[in-house]
Amino acid sequence: MIEPDSKTESEEVEQIVRVLACSDLRNRLAQTLRNGKKLTLSELSEEVGASSPACVHALRELSKEQITRQDEKRNYLLSNIGEIVLRKFDELNVTAAALSKNKAFWLDHILSDIPNHLLDKIGCLADYAVLESTPADILKGFSALYTLLQNSKEVRAISPIFAEEMTGQFIKLVEKNVEIELIFTPAVMDATLKSADRGELADALKKNLKIFKLETQPNFALTVTDYFIMLAFFRPDGSFDWSNALLSYSLEALEWGRELFAYYVEKTEPVSL
Repeated sequence: MIEPDSKTESEEVEQIVRVLACSDLRNRLAQTLRNGKKLTLSELSEEVGASSPACVHALRELSKEQITRQDEKRNYLLSNIGEIVLRKFDELNVTAAALSKNKAFWLDHILSDIPNHLLDKIGCLADYAVLESTPADILKGFSALYTLLQNSKEVRAISPIFAEEMTGQFIKLVEKNVEIELIFTPAVMDATLKSADRGELADALKKNLKIFKLETQPNFALTVTDYFIMLAFFRPDGSFDWSNALLSYSLEALEWGRELFAYYVEKTEPVSL
């Protein structure tokens, strides 16, 4: 039973966040003690560039929330709680950096089909650029994708949209021994079968091409290869945004994209001719 003057769990969490987020000095003191560091008050004061009295007051607040503690020699160090909370702060900072880099991109699209566990790791995409169409190149993202695929050694893609040029592109990549796995919606699958040479497609499926059919239509298009990831979304009005595509070459982003592809493969059926 919770005592009347005790804090609820949510209040405890809120207080821990506030102690670190609302004071630059407290945050710097905690960050200085990371990686198992044990420092005296004077060492800490010198490290963060603050007076000892100011540090003492800040350390009391951190200790009150059990973020820091003192050992038998009166050295200051992070508690287990402090170590874990700071790692979560790192994730929050990376996520905030990713989203603030291009707020319009994240605000103007539907993200509901990205599973929660990958939305939680959206910071993996922090090192990205948004390819925006121009009057001289209205399909800049698509053009870049076509070019980048030429040098890919493996390709995984989720496509809720049909682009006839890409069918031939994938067939050519298979002939170059590129491993390709594609997830199509029924409509895209039908359009592909109508436009492709059935013989070439059947031969490709016997080699390095795998096609999976997804009954539902995700509100994004994904391509992830051995060296880049490209991601584009539908707008709230239901139209696909050909004008903006996220592009990243970072290892973290590639792993994120592979996880997204694997998540949807589990929801598919393999296609054969």
